[in-house]
Amino acid sequence: MLQLLLLLFAQASPNRAAAAESSSLPSGLGVHVQVWQIRAADLERIRSFGFSFLRWGMSWQAIEKRPGQFDWTEPDAFFDKVRRSGLSSIVILATGNPLYGRQLELRPDPTARELRVAAPPEDQPAVAAFSRFAAAAAKRYANDRVTWEIWNEPDSPVFWPPKPQPEAYARLVAMTCSAIKVAVPEAMVIAPATASLPIRASAFYSALAKTDAAGCLDGLSMHSYRIIRSRRPDPESVEPDNLASRVLLGRLSNRWSTLPILCTEWGYPSSSVSSATQQAYLARVYLANLASGVTATVWYEWKDSRDEVANPESHFGLLTAQGAFKVEPDGELIRRLVGMKFIRQVESAVPQVQALLFEEGNTNQIVAWLRSDDDARTISVSISGRAAVLSNRPIVVPGDQIEAGGHSNAH
Repeated sequence: MLQLLLLLFAQASPNRAAAAESSSLPSGLGVHVQVWQIRAADLERIRSFGFSFLRWGMSWQAIEKRPGQFDWTEPDAFFDKVRRSGLSSIVILATGNPLYGRQLELRPDPTARELRVAAPPEDQPAVAAFSRFAAAAAKRYANDRVTWEIWNEPDSPVFWPPKPQPEAYARLVAMTCSAIKVAVPEAMVIAPATASLPIRASAFYSALAKTDAAGCLDGLSMHSYRIIRSRRPDPESVEPDNLASRVLLGRLSNRWSTLPILCTEWGYPSSSVSSATQQAYLARVYLANLASGVTATVWYEWKDSRDEVANPESHFGLLTAQGAFKVEPDGELIRRLVGMKFIRQVESAVPQVQALLFEEGNTNQIVAWLRSDDDARTISVSISGRAAVLSNRPIVVPGDQIEAGGHSNAH
């Protein structure tokens, strides 16, 4: 089955690449930030590290505090910082608004920041009001390099309380996408930012495919978290899921067989893996997505944004909440990876060894690593005649093939 999916992916690659190149959607590696904790100096560090775009949220209820009146003070200030940094943005348009819906009490959940929230827009007046807000945002920031993402994780009761409603969400996307395009025809719009990949949240993609959203959206967004029996599978485990998701999307809509897919959130908390492995996984989530047809990846997140020690949600940042890197930063690797052109996967005689072929200038480069969550494990291999020692952190070696495996301390 996996071989068939790989074949289908290979056959569709040229069309997907053309679609991505002809759009202004972000590609490469981005990072999620919390507006309230990011200063101009953070944005400079983010750019120098190798990230090319940000993902951040814009709250409807924080901007429309009186019916039909929008207060853009906070997003204006943040957009100004982003402009100066040279980064582009994926901006999430989300949250309910108590002006147009009742207040709801959420059940305690590690991912919830607040337990009392406004209901999501489900009835016609609320959907129309949200669409007006989204169109006003798109018009105000039409000259910025921004992609609009409609909502965040609508398949989660935390973000679409009290219970996810695929059809209601699809109606919201259809009307909102249309409103944005009327206001700014060249605007880029993506959805649905599901907490799961399409093959695990098929009801949402199926509902979207039955509305005008299928032809309006410029890309489909998803989150790649997968937790199995309290264990977080490694980044490479996403590849068959990405390929299967592409096949599903093509069945739902002919247009979606080539529409860009973006992973707009994925990360690993340093409470589950070591800080060194967390940083190795940053490169590997990008590489795993790239190898399976997802050309834009957003790491969650730049800084720890919570202070609950026992809560995994407090440990996703590459930096502590105080702004210190958890391990020595590896920006040189990230800058180099995003600057190279991916060619194909490279076969290895050692199953634990992962390798991808890239083009850098006029030379071939192999990016290789050991598929492991243990940063102390290593294996010796030969790459195009050069001896190399691999760990779970990817390295770049000139060449185009792996000849043999050698000594290993892996168990």
